[in-house]
Amino acid sequence: MASSLRVPPPPLSAFVDLLWISESYVQPHAQERLLPTGSMELVFTLDDDGRVASGVSGARCDCMVLDTSRPFTAIGVHFKPGGGFPFFDPPAGDLHGLHVPLDALWGRFADAVRDELWDAKTPGARFRILEQALLKKSAGRLGRHPAVRCALEEFGAARTRSISDVTAQIGLSPRRFIELFRREVGLTPKMFCRIRRFQQVLHTIETVPEFDWADIALQCGYFDQAHFIHDFRAFSGINPSSYVRQRTSRNHVAILD
Repeated sequence: MASSLRVPPPPLSAFVDLLWISESYVQPHAQERLLPTGSMELVFTLDDDGRVASGVSGARCDCMVLDTSRPFTAIGVHFKPGGGFPFFDPPAGDLHGLHVPLDALWGRFADAVRDELWDAKTPGARFRILEQALLKKSAGRLGRHPAVRCALEEFGAARTRSISDVTAQIGLSPRRFIELFRREVGLTPKMFCRIRRFQQVLHTIETVPEFDWADIALQCGYFDQAHFIHDFRAFSGINPSSYVRQRTSRNHVAILD
């Protein structure tokens, strides 16, 4: 598998984490789990039989199954938390947990972008096509509600404050804050923070040579190991030990059954 990553240029860099491409993605297993990240994704795929597809995945709070039974090439956009909403008409909350064909959101423009992408010969050319498509669809919409922007900065800080503290700082009622946050991010603040903590666990697993699950749970802010195991199963569908054995990357886990 050959892959290439590119950080998008301003003004997209405020909303897009990275553009990525994976050519001839091949795995020995027929399926794998994609774990939730708290962000939206835009993906175009082309398999070895020439079949094409494109779609948008809303922010999720559970794993999604990816078919890896045959090789395919994919190119996509990984949005930052709350970064996908300027590019699609429905609020991010309406796309929560869904994978929607791109033509349902972009109409014929989706087909035009798809054809340009697969006609292009280099990753650089494909990234430029994606950038231009995103800029066109977001014209006049590249802005965030200041309350959501502030909350995401606080939730992403090294020392996370409580949701109630952040809500009080913003100066909105809890109900209004949840409504705005879900509209742009696709998740409630509470669920977003749970997924962020789960992702912190996955990052920690990558950086330590030996696993003491009780220590990892404490380090990542869980009250106890039982709470940690419950969240891990809820978001990944498996227990932490199975994840370590079956992962192919941080958020891809082989299904071996």
